[in-house]
Parts: sequence; C-alpha cells; structure tokens
Amino acid sequence: MRRIKGVEVLKAQLRIFLDEVLYSIAEEMNRMERTVKISELAHNPFGSEVSNYVEAIRVLENQNIVIDTSFSDLEEKKLDDFVSDGEIGYDQLIDLLALLKELEGAGGEFASVLMKVDSHSIRFRSGHNDWICKCGNTPSAEGFYTCDADGNDIEPEVCTDWDHLYRCDRCGRVIDQRNHKVMGINLSPIIEDDI
Repeated sequence: MRRIKGVEVLKAQLRIFLDEVLYSIAEEMNRMERTVKISELAHNPFGSEVSNYVEAIRVLENQNIVIDTSFSDLEEKKLDDFVSDGEIGYDQLIDLLALLKELEGAGGEFASVLMKVDSHSIRFRSGHNDWICKCGNTPSAEGFYTCDADGNDIEPEVCTDWDHLYRCDRCGRVIDQRNHKVMGINLSPIIEDDI
C-alpha cells in the first residue's frame, strides 16, 4: 500500500526535483560552453506572458542559470526565479533540458541522449551466461556496464535507483538484464570517468 504524503513532504520532494533539473540544465550549459540564444531551440518553453522577452540562457561560474531578458526593468533573471514566479513550469523545465540536449556544444560535443529503437533483444547463451549484442560485443570483448535509464554510467552500490540496466560498451545499446530487451541506444553516454 502506498503512503499518503503530507504537504511539507511533497514540497520537499518538489524542491529536490527542481534542484536536480536545474543541476542537469547547468551541466548541459557547461557541456556547451556557450550562451544559447532561445531562438536556437526548437521551441520556446517559457510561458506565453514572458516568452517574447526571453532572449538567451547561460550558466555562471557559481552554477546559477541566468536568462538574458528584454524586460524594460530587468536585463537578466535567474531561471529559479522564473519558476518561483510561475513563468515556467516543471514540465517546461524538462522540455528546456531536452531542447538543450539537442544542441551541439562549442567543442562539437553532443549530449548524452537515449534514442529509442525498435523493440528487439540481444542474444543470450544461457549455458554460458553470455550476452551477444546485435553489434557482436560480448562480456569478454568490450563488455557491458551498469547504467541508468538514459544509458549513463551508474554504480548500483551507490545509486539506489539502478533498474537492472546495462549499456553495451561497443554500440551504446541499453539492455534490461531481466528480459534482455534493448531499451534504446546512447551514442555519447556520460561515463564514470567524466563524472
């Protein structure tokens, strides 16, 4: 049975969620190493009352995300304040993160993104407990590494949200250990050495 949570508990969870999304957006901005004009995004995720005044997004050295604006009384505003003022919602923050992941960084790097693929499974030799990926990789070749649902490295002993997923170190396929189904492919995962 699920526990009914009180208002304060839910507010705390929302704050944790917000902190995680803002951290992820800041990391995407750090990956890109540049200011991003809102016009570069496929669409503007900010609310209609402010979207015409939002011009660019950048991250400061202290990891604060700043939005350059054309408001008559304000040249810049922290992204966190846009959330507090109800000018961008939680769903739109996720949209902003996804839109930033589509952009190339200053050094030509692309973001870690899981691309969905047609449902298929890897081959599995049950007698040997060996996986054989569609690309030909096996545990004794490049191997398979624990990952999260996005295909990024994760340490199961450290992160409690590991869901029995592995990434093929040759082609980036993300595989569910329980049924050997391929969840998608991540061609530029965040690997442990990058963290």
